Amino acid sequence: MTGLIGGSYSESTLRRLLGETPTKAESETVTLSRGDYALGVEHLADRDPGGWETYDEDGLTGVVYGAVSNLSALSWDAKDLFERAFENPTDTLPNVDGPFVLACTDGDRLVVATDKLGTRSVYYAEDGDDFVFGSNLNEVAETVEDPTVDERAVGDLLMIGHVWGDKTLLEEVTFLDSGSALEYEGDDPRVRRYWNFEFDTRPKSSFTPNLVSAYRTAIRDSAATMDDSSVGLWLSGGLDSRTMAGELSQYVPDMRTYTYDANPAGGGNIELAREICDILGLENEEVDLTPGPFVENFEDAVTITDGMLGWNTFLNLTATFSVPEPTDILLEACGQGGMMGDGIGRSSIELSDSREDALYRAKHQTDKGTVSDLLSGEIDLDRTYEEEVAKSGQDGYAETVMDAYYRNYFPRGDFASNKLVRSRAGTRVPFAHGEFLRAVTQMPLEQRVGWIPGTRGKIPSGTAEAKLDLAREIGYGMAEVPYERTKMPPEEPLWKHVAGFVTSTSVQRLRGTTAYGGRRMQSVWSISDDEMRSMLVDLLDDAAEREFLDADAVETIAEEHFETQEVDHIGAVSGLTTLEQWLQTNYD
Repeated sequence: MTGLIGGSYSESTLRRLLGETPTKAESETVTLSRGDYALGVEHLADRDPGGWETYDEDGLTGVVYGAVSNLSALSWDAKDLFERAFENPTDTLPNVDGPFVLACTDGDRLVVATDKLGTRSVYYAEDGDDFVFGSNLNEVAETVEDPTVDERAVGDLLMIGHVWGDKTLLEEVTFLDSGSALEYEGDDPRVRRYWNFEFDTRPKSSFTPNLVSAYRTAIRDSAATMDDSSVGLWLSGGLDSRTMAGELSQYVPDMRTYTYDANPAGGGNIELAREICDILGLENEEVDLTPGPFVENFEDAVTITDGMLGWNTFLNLTATFSVPEPTDILLEACGQGGMMGDGIGRSSIELSDSREDALYRAKHQTDKGTVSDLLSGEIDLDRTYEEEVAKSGQDGYAETVMDAYYRNYFPRGDFASNKLVRSRAGTRVPFAHGEFLRAVTQMPLEQRVGWIPGTRGKIPSGTAEAKLDLAREIGYGMAEVPYERTKMPPEEPLWKHVAGFVTSTSVQRLRGTTAYGGRRMQSVWSISDDEMRSMLVDLLDDAAEREFLDADAVETIAEEHFETQEVDHIGAVSGLTTLEQWLQTNYD
């Protein structure tokens, strides 16, 4: 597994720790040391030369895990980057774009920084006089002598589907926030945020033109880091992947695309992806997405994603393990939909009584009552939302909600699953780009996804105006191909997409097929596939023995989901079994 690690340990110890995470591809490890600290990076070598960088000159040692996409625009080389970041990280890093973690040391002081969106995780811990940081939780956790399960993090995992804030599954290990720099000099680590989002949800005519321009720049800069590597993209019949395919194909004309039948299955993704590829002149490969490979790779997948991302959210990406020979770099448009107005809809903001309630309404997969029953201790589940709202420096109501969403949902949710791809190929997230983030955070509230009148916000209107606008303006014929979710091409007005979404969803439900708002494929598989069902039931039985969980409540979840099937508890089942698997593999 590719990754980064460092701290007050020897190079040999870092090499051993880097080998603790399962790997699905050939990789190489480089370790460097200076003074009291050592740094290590495991990378894909010549397959993705733009996805890592080391520096060891002039009294400074450094590593970049990922890609800096605008060095040439800054007229900097590696020496400039590391020296400036080490000398003054909070002034330097706002100018640096790309998906990366950067670490550097002069032997006495250590600087570690995440990118603006936190697309690559960093965890850190102190144990006595020792300090360690790394991109994989299990590797950092191994240095902790007597770790303790963080029950509030468990509550997050069960309720939200992933963990928020700086919490991890272990009280002794801390998550480094997106857009933050950590400095350590032998005492308590100091963390400072260098990047703050500037939201403005008021109407403005300049939003779409600025967004399109910034999107093109972000894709161009990301493509410039992929020289000499073959490039692939996960493509569906949705709007996000097609706009990325259209723009990226202008720089990578021989790009390969991959498609699996999901979201929902039988919804036309295979046919629409081929139509898009015919227009763009790209190759398309259908990839099997079946329960077998998911079950086979489940233990490794949970470790790779750090046990803090429910498997129901990353199941689709386990299709990566079914690609015979993936391209050197493999991208997905994950995160784009959330930024383009699908992540938190207007109903969550406009129909909620508080900022905390808006976040809960928009981003939870298991209701608070059920989670409280599952936890044996008295855990304040609202505290997570309250803490994240309190951290925000935004002025407005909607702006505060969006800020908490950006700081948590993307690094802890959407981008956390990218680690599955990085176990086999390099990745890029073009959205970790200053110009793009300044543009997209100006989205008017009216351009976010709305809701069907009379449903009190329970049924979304299918898509957001901003997503349609981007597909229309990007061009390349992408606005003429029907959108899988609404069955309407983006060139049609929003009202037709709303009508198409309601009609197509109703038809799918009448046919008994998976549809938006109904039982998801993950839930259907958990019950219908014998091997998957057996694995999950066994894990639930084991989870019931954990002292911080209520055995009766866990047994009730298992019975209602698997036996009587009267309640779809996929969120709770996913959280409990993901947690139990990680604990068995990396904690017990």
